[in-house]
Amino acid sequence: MLKKYLPIFFLFLIPLFTGCDRKIKPTRAEEQIFRISCESDLLTLDPRLVRDLGSITVMQALYEGLTRIQADGTITLANAETVTLSPDHKTYTFKLRSNEWSNGDPVTAYDFEESWKSVLSPQFPSPNAYQLYVIKGAQEAKEGTANLDQVGIYAKDKQTLIVELKNPTPYFLNLTATHFFFPVHAGLRNQPHPSNSFYSTNGPFKIDSWTNDLSIIPHVGYWDNSAIKLNKIIFNTLDNPTALQLFQNHKLDWTGSPLSTISIDALIALKKSKNFHVTPAAGIHLFRVNTSKFPLDQIKIRQALALALNRKELVEHVLQGNQEPATGLVPPTWLKTSVFFQDGNDRMAQQLFNEALKKNNLGLQNFPKLILCYASGERPHKIAQVVQQQWKNVLGINVQLQAYESKVYFDLLKKQDYQIGIGSWYADFRDPISFLDVFKFRNNGTNNTGWENQHYIDLLTKGSQETSPNQRNQLLIEAEKLLIQEMPIIPLFFGSYNYLKKENVHDVYFSELGYLDLKKAYLSPLN
Repeated sequence: MLKKYLPIFFLFLIPLFTGCDRKIKPTRAEEQIFRISCESDLLTLDPRLVRDLGSITVMQALYEGLTRIQADGTITLANAETVTLSPDHKTYTFKLRSNEWSNGDPVTAYDFEESWKSVLSPQFPSPNAYQLYVIKGAQEAKEGTANLDQVGIYAKDKQTLIVELKNPTPYFLNLTATHFFFPVHAGLRNQPHPSNSFYSTNGPFKIDSWTNDLSIIPHVGYWDNSAIKLNKIIFNTLDNPTALQLFQNHKLDWTGSPLSTISIDALIALKKSKNFHVTPAAGIHLFRVNTSKFPLDQIKIRQALALALNRKELVEHVLQGNQEPATGLVPPTWLKTSVFFQDGNDRMAQQLFNEALKKNNLGLQNFPKLILCYASGERPHKIAQVVQQQWKNVLGINVQLQAYESKVYFDLLKKQDYQIGIGSWYADFRDPISFLDVFKFRNNGTNNTGWENQHYIDLLTKGSQETSPNQRNQLLIEAEKLLIQEMPIIPLFFGSYNYLKKENVHDVYFSELGYLDLKKAYLSPLN
């Protein structure tokens, strides 16, 4: 999923009132209108620019790539009707099926070629361009050392797309199902600041209206239109207490993950509800550390901060949302590793911290001020308060907390104008590299730590070239171990999705990657 950052904002549960200012009509099954709450406004409908988890759900509804992930996890062809692979496993030839943009234009191979190459333009501010680096010449083009016409993406004709990879990439068809590889219409590609009219889409749904709330309706020119059962999906932008109230008043069909959150204070009572659900998440919550500025350029200080945290206490007594403490980056179900460090190892934390103080001729009295920043919300604020107290108790340091509006916060991360930031990463496709690649290059739009390590790069590069699954896994484990040793990130916990869903909502695919696929969803009559 994030993917991309996942800042999850929790608001304290407030008393529920009998009335509500938002005039949202209850959903009737025969209307097939699905209403879901979003806790923040959508920032963009351009899949090339998306970096938050909620928006990815919207992208999955509006756009479609060459392939699509089904509810059982299998990959099926989507905009592509056939695909062939060369004997060396490096060249894919896709034949496109007949499909339309929502304005009636045909979807062509040229749309895919030009969309992907626009992401790789050095001038285009895509935060996830590195996901295309498996393609021959892609990284060089993005870095300005090669021309875009040298990139291994070629539209042979309107229906034939040829993609040449640098190395065999066993997860490539997984990648082509993600929003990084969605095509965008020429009208959007040619408009740096588009209005709604430029958002022609090629997926199951199209835009009906987008003001504060987003309303989408079936796209009649979509190749698999007969599979769509909903007549409308409305993404209502609401604060979380209001969303909970509306859900309980039968005016919303879904609230909570992945587009909004449920108050921590509400979780205990709601767990008894038949509408409450939990699903595993392929995501980690962590601290990003700005390694380019003193004192956090010191490895031992970063290590001390990590070891001084008691994650078990945080998830069991504070968050209470079925999370698991994390002492690595990749979920252990994806990459079998030993524990990289002991959670809450106060003694080792103090030893490392004292060694760092001595090396830099520092004491607690003149230790530089540290600021922990985060996007405003209940959960990050509670995490920050707990961590602030744990660092005070174990290391004796005072850490200042600073909350920002989410857009401002992400801008600070992007500019690396911070010291320690609360964030998360949710995988974009089911492979450990989806986590590890985030921190491969310093200039990755989603790295933001200032950290780069040549040995780490080499290990991941070798892993991408390794055809033996066991040997590849060993290389990835070694890379993760190096990352955790140097601590440009401090793992906190592996996430879970907590949400409320009406009993008459069916066939919504909730991916462990953190998005909803609403293509086949429908509502049945309520009892």
